[in-house]
Amino acid sequence: MGELRNPLSLGLPATGFGSSPTFGSDELIDSLEITLRRVREMPPGISPPLVRVARPVLTALTRIRTSARFAAISDHIARDFHLGSDRLQSRSREQRIAFARQLAMFLCRRITGAPFESIGAHFRRDHSTVIHAYRVIERRTERDTAFRLFIGRMEERILGTVQTTARL
Repeated sequence: MGELRNPLSLGLPATGFGSSPTFGSDELIDSLEITLRRVREMPPGISPPLVRVARPVLTALTRIRTSARFAAISDHIARDFHLGSDRLQSRSREQRIAFARQLAMFLCRRITGAPFESIGAHFRRDHSTVIHAYRVIERRTERDTAFRLFIGRMEERILGTVQTTARL
């Protein structure tokens, strides 16, 4: 538990909290996440109030990070299809919007590995709609080589700017 009280074990700069110009918010969030995971994994009976506080904070942190990744993926797709980012979350059934939305749902699942329910909430859709979108895009990638290459290039470009949640 000593490492939880030592700021250096969190990767914080020795000169003080936030004093390093190169030390960004992502590093602080990563440090917080690591510390919360350590607290959550403590044996029962050791500081139960601390563990009770850490669990919901860690859950909220994960939810915030995942939502930010969904938004980044959606923004990429909307930009590529010359749509406003809000159009992917609209109720529109226009073919080009629906296709772009299905593609965004597919890539959200593939890149983040998030549950269909979470992806559906982001797009204001039911999880079954996300499952359908995933299957439609997956089937097309299996039979259409050009489309598979298109998806691969798009995924690589997005991965250049969006961190995966596999480590979460």
